[in-house]
Amino acid sequence: MGLLDAINPLGELGVDVLACGPAASRRCPPRKTLRTKGRSPITVVVDRADDVRYTRTMLAAHHPAAGRVVVHPTVGGGDRLLWHDVMHAVADGRPLRACSCAARGNTSAQERSARAALNAAAVRQLTVLRAHRIGWGVWADLVAVHRTTGTDVTVVHHAELPADLVHLLRHCDHRILTSHAAVRALHPPAQSSGESWADGRHR
Repeated sequence: MGLLDAINPLGELGVDVLACGPAASRRCPPRKTLRTKGRSPITVVVDRADDVRYTRTMLAAHHPAAGRVVVHPTVGGGDRLLWHDVMHAVADGRPLRACSCAARGNTSAQERSARAALNAAAVRQLTVLRAHRIGWGVWADLVAVHRTTGTDVTVVHHAELPADLVHLLRHCDHRILTSHAAVRALHPPAQSSGESWADGRHR
């Protein structure tokens, strides 16, 4: 999703959402008018204490063959690399198709490639960790992926939600989870043999 693409049925633009800020809250349409028919709300996990149990639970659920993908973004990689990380997580160790193009492309090109990878792999659930480090534009793009594809997106914020992000979330149908029990229920452990993706990632 580019910042000039409409992100809801009212035709509101991504740039409008990112620029309005809390000061413009009274001008925002009610959340119920921004829902996408037939889609569940996007899930935001708020891990205020950056509890390692949350991260371990979600990484242990990574199972692309079952349609569940968990992404631990490249540390310090910036927004441009997030979509490449998504494609790597979907590939789960298999060679990426056109990976050099994805690595060189701009953020919009990478997002399109990631969408194609999610669709091709029939990913039902995409969880993005460390989302307190990504920019507002990528948050808006992840919301758009959730709203316009068959992939349910969970975004994990390992800190208190800042006011601007709370305001951004008012523009979409969402639910917030804060308990470890709720995270476990949403992320059952992968039933696979051998070394898990989480083990290989954190050597």
